[in-house]
Amino acid sequence: MSNNLVSIIIPVYNVASYLDECLNSVINQTYNNLEIILIDDGSTDDSLEICNLFAKKDKRIKVLHQDNAGVSSARNRGLNIITGKYVLFIDSDDKIESNMVEILERIIDRNDKIDAVFCGYKEFDDISGKIIKVVSPVKSKKLNRDNGVSEIFGEYSTMLWNKMFRSSIIDSTDLFDVTLRIGEDELWMIDVLKKADSIILIGTPLYYYRNRITGVTKEKKYSNAKMTDFESQKKVLDSIKEYDSEKLVLYAQERLYYIGQDIMKLAYYDGYFDIYQKIDSEIEEARKIWYENHANKLGVLRRKLVEKMMRMKFPKIVIKMFDK
Repeated sequence: MSNNLVSIIIPVYNVASYLDECLNSVINQTYNNLEIILIDDGSTDDSLEICNLFAKKDKRIKVLHQDNAGVSSARNRGLNIITGKYVLFIDSDDKIESNMVEILERIIDRNDKIDAVFCGYKEFDDISGKIIKVVSPVKSKKLNRDNGVSEIFGEYSTMLWNKMFRSSIIDSTDLFDVTLRIGEDELWMIDVLKKADSIILIGTPLYYYRNRITGVTKEKKYSNAKMTDFESQKKVLDSIKEYDSEKLVLYAQERLYYIGQDIMKLAYYDGYFDIYQKIDSEIEEARKIWYENHANKLGVLRRKLVEKMMRMKFPKIVIKMFDK
């Protein structure tokens, strides 16, 4: 077994109820050579105290504290001090399999052409703890950069937490966009992986994602935070064009439409008609691509009907009858 240092970045904000479980899953890894960086982002509960207690027990843990500035700022603090050959991001309300780091490190360390490894994951219910979804893709292979990045738009997800990266492809300019509340991790990956050579996929589910009923991404109403998800998708599209891959641009266009139309509807239903009109106009090109490529033609017809009704300013109660 190799003994390369692996850096683990964990932003922390008001997760006192979950932090013990998360950190215990990290410090008890079968792979020991870890640099565990906890960044407390101005928590108002006992999160910082818990971080400090763990740091007293485990010298591999470094605790940073900052005034509340958001998860992107916290991750950037961590990136600025990592010294590991590889880096892994974990959300502080989640947990990982005891051998996750060992498995991912062994795979990415096979040769210096491998710059990232993606794995499957399990989603569990916040209240009962029961597994409610297992994502264990059948694909398990080495891919070139573009084909590997394309998997971000599929089962391997646009989230950071089921992926390990070679630190050498991350430079001082590769920081998370602090203006974004949602989608910042997807944009960061698209930017960083431009420098990748090969990416390995494994289907083994090694990460446990906690499904919580709260959170800005779960809200079914328009907000400025939701709008940043649309802004992030526009930035992803601009960034992915530098890959010079028609397939990746197509994926990004389809995702821009998918996210954009969802936020557009929320804006319409909540009476933000200027926002609705802005998004409706900006997704026109992406809309045509989505319509052409979506397999469910009945779904396309329903989507077209809903969007036509919005342009005709139908009452939202009527539109929602068709908006499935």
